[in-house]
Amino acid sequence: MKKIHVICTKLHDIAESIILPRLSEIFSLNDAEQSRFYQEILKIISKDVLAPLTLIFAYSRNPLFSQNFASPELPMNDRLYKIMDILRKTSDHQSELSTDIRYVVLCYLSLSNKFHLANQEQVDLLTQYPTMKHDNPVMRHARPFIRASEIGISDFDKSANNEHASFFWERISKMTDCKLFKIQFEEEKRDTDQYIQCLQDIYSYLSEVFTKTSPLDNKMLVLLGIATYSFKRIKEVSDHKLSNTIVGRSSVRVLIENYIMIKYLIKNELSHKDIWNEFQEYGIGQFKLIVERSREQTPVRENSHVDYKYLEILVKDFKNEMFLDMDTRYFDNKNIRDKAKIVDENQLYGLYYDYDSAFEHGLWGAIRESSLLICNNPLHHYHCIPDINDEQNLKSVWPDCVMVMNKTINVFDEIYGIPDSLVKGILDFEK
Repeated sequence: MKKIHVICTKLHDIAESIILPRLSEIFSLNDAEQSRFYQEILKIISKDVLAPLTLIFAYSRNPLFSQNFASPELPMNDRLYKIMDILRKTSDHQSELSTDIRYVVLCYLSLSNKFHLANQEQVDLLTQYPTMKHDNPVMRHARPFIRASEIGISDFDKSANNEHASFFWERISKMTDCKLFKIQFEEEKRDTDQYIQCLQDIYSYLSEVFTKTSPLDNKMLVLLGIATYSFKRIKEVSDHKLSNTIVGRSSVRVLIENYIMIKYLIKNELSHKDIWNEFQEYGIGQFKLIVERSREQTPVRENSHVDYKYLEILVKDFKNEMFLDMDTRYFDNKNIRDKAKIVDENQLYGLYYDYDSAFEHGLWGAIRESSLLICNNPLHHYHCIPDINDEQNLKSVWPDCVMVMNKTINVFDEIYGIPDSLVKGILDFEK
């Protein structure tokens, strides 16, 4: 810090017009001023300290700088490594070295009489900073003050040479290759098939209860229909080893939404004339809307995954089309967040559903986590690289699938009663 202070003082003495000690400002000096300043620097430090920068600011662009600091005996890779090491240490703007650099900027501004402190406490922080170790308790106040002050000045500084900075990053980024960094989560190794078999036994029991005792019970039909859809989703996760995938997160989202819907329908049963029929009609109404759109599009693609003729059969099988409403709003005019709040599942919604929805909608957070790798090279600004080789996996969703599925089964146990031996089978997997 003492050497840097001397260098800053020399620069200010040679060129008072320079407000901030930037290389772009130094390079803008005339040849005489540049040469004089470089000679002063070489009285204080070895030329090897700045030699790495001659990789970027070569003789063709900055002849005076190159003449004074070029060091042919220093291998190019060594020079490149030194720049990389500095950039890695300063990539975190709150690191000790980054704060040191910000301090130098403030000191130079003080020399230029462009930086004034509001009180003695701030003066003390600034003057004590270079003599204190970073583990000194006073640093907890000094570092934030220095960072905030320098950032504030930078935000209002209009003299920055962005073209100069762009040239630096363009040149340095081309000198090395990308270094891919990925986080490898442990692949799901639990016995998912055994859990699915336990679920199969429970669903077989519930299905038999329905078909043999209440085949015309619309409430049980709807509840069991929703739960069976959840079962098929979690079974797909198990059968196709999707626990560590994007699709797995979509399945967790479906399980949560189905569970919340089941609780919502039960809770609001008495406030509706026939909520079970309303729920079915709402869903089939969505299919009717799609069928109507397909009729307007002539011809429709025959190889599409949407079978419009089959959808038309499902619609007509439920109700005469003329009397079937097409409601484009949320069911019961409440979105899933509202329904979660009503059934006291805010935590399930806030911690899981919202996160998984980001993957369902392709939001940038989900894209960044699942589909982009980071280049662990400070010379490349730690930029992102598309994961076209599928090297990045995701943390397993299986424990959450089990957790939500068990919640769903517990609801059925409370309403219809499931043998303890069957329920115990699935609860063991949540431990």
